[in-house]
Amino acid sequence: SAVSWQGKSGETARSPGAQPVDGVFKRTYPLPCMVLNRYSRKAATARLAALRRQVSVQTFTLGYEDSACRENRQAAQELAEISNRLSVEIHEAMESGDLLRKYRVDALPALVITAKESPELRVYGVPLGFVLPALLDGLVTLGTVGDPKHELLPLASAIVRSVTTPVSIRLDLAVNRREASTAEAAAALWRAVFAIHSLSDIPHIVPSLRVIEDFPVWAVRAGGHDCPCLLADGSPLVSWPFKDSDILESLAGYIADSV
Repeated sequence: SAVSWQGKSGETARSPGAQPVDGVFKRTYPLPCMVLNRYSRKAATARLAALRRQVSVQTFTLGYEDSACRENRQAAQELAEISNRLSVEIHEAMESGDLLRKYRVDALPALVITAKESPELRVYGVPLGFVLPALLDGLVTLGTVGDPKHELLPLASAIVRSVTTPVSIRLDLAVNRREASTAEAAAALWRAVFAIHSLSDIPHIVPSLRVIEDFPVWAVRAGGHDCPCLLADGSPLVSWPFKDSDILESLAGYIADSV
């Protein structure tokens, strides 16, 4: 139930859910106009040149796409045109229940960034504005073979040692497309999650960006905290400004109190 996208602008990709022609399903996803402007494509080209291994973007959309699902899906396709180390698989959500559960996707539109032996990073909403550099940073984090920041390892190790049974913790970063701090906050989240994952998959961290223009409920859940605001299992954990070390320290406190 997936579409693999590697086309150029104006081409189409195969899709699930269409009627077969000569035994082949051929519903199409045309690209009528570009979602990423010239400035965004130039920035993406520069950032994605750093990729050193294959990264996949699982794109979840609806067969009856609204504008948010279309722009989310098309942005992923356009990024895939820039680097041969980036692949995109398009999933029609109504036909992809198993994948929704596997990747813990709970809203649409959604992108899930995956790479071998790496944490899964999620972006809910359209990755434009300052969410685009946040997405690019996540792609580069997973697409470069490197060690986590050395100074984060003691904090990450303390978190790993504090959890003795399998547990899953959702870390949701509520962000605004028009806030420049969005990209910096997301980069801090990716680094913190990568540091924990480098040591153990317990606790299992489920990190996500939630674009509040597309999901206003996350602005409500952040309460009176300014965005970017990081929430743990739906409760505010730390609000901007913060560093990656602040995320780990706050997460350690949350685990001590709640897990």
